[in-house]
Amino acid sequence: MIKTNAQHKTLRPAAVLAVIFLLLSLCFLLITVVYPDKINSLLMNRKYIVYGGMTDELKDCELFEDMRSGKSFCFIGDSITYGSWTNGIPWYQPLIPYIKGDVTNLSYGGWTVLDILYASDDIPSSDVYVIAIGINDVLFPDDEYSASSSDEFTYRCGFLSDMITGVSPNSKIYFIAPWTFLGFDSSIVSRGAQFRTALSDWCENNDCIYINPDPVIRSVLDKEGEDKFMYNDFHPNSPEGVGLFSYAVLLEDHNRG
Repeated sequence: MIKTNAQHKTLRPAAVLAVIFLLLSLCFLLITVVYPDKINSLLMNRKYIVYGGMTDELKDCELFEDMRSGKSFCFIGDSITYGSWTNGIPWYQPLIPYIKGDVTNLSYGGWTVLDILYASDDIPSSDVYVIAIGINDVLFPDDEYSASSSDEFTYRCGFLSDMITGVSPNSKIYFIAPWTFLGFDSSIVSRGAQFRTALSDWCENNDCIYINPDPVIRSVLDKEGEDKFMYNDFHPNSPEGVGLFSYAVLLEDHNRG
């Protein structure tokens, strides 16, 4: 039987639609089954960006050089590193696209330095450790796990540093000063300043790198408002807050150099 021109015209669109449906099905399988992690990673990277973008100024620092070197990173900390109030998004999420090595995380909401010492068996091997701890030690002095003084705080940080060196002898350690907090009384403000100064002095004498993002964070909050970046008095929101915290860490490391 010979097909007419009308029949050919009817079959061609049907064949095209079948091919399109097949291609869409393959794309769906790639997104949901074969490469879900990669797709999710791309979406995350587009949503969580460093405040103001990754400028040449921010790239001009030791931490960024380590990020691009292929070295493995371990981030250690409390709720801000764990992402307790940001749906699991840690403060360093905007930095992940620039880290060429493996990334691990040891953190939990409410942790003090002492909590990390108790969890020391879980410290993974890594080339670079970024430790952002101390906000709970500062804000909750009556908690039994909090350091009673700045001297005790740095003593515990030193003990943590020794434990890390035992796990990874040739590693580099960055200590992030206790994060920015708002709305607390003058005694807590003074306590925070003492802890930051003590940690800075300790790092200078113990071959660790100290970064204090607090001045940068406060300057942006003063200009653009706290509600834009903060979930509460000491937790950033997302995506703006984690973008600001990441920015402040890199900028202060640049200023340090």
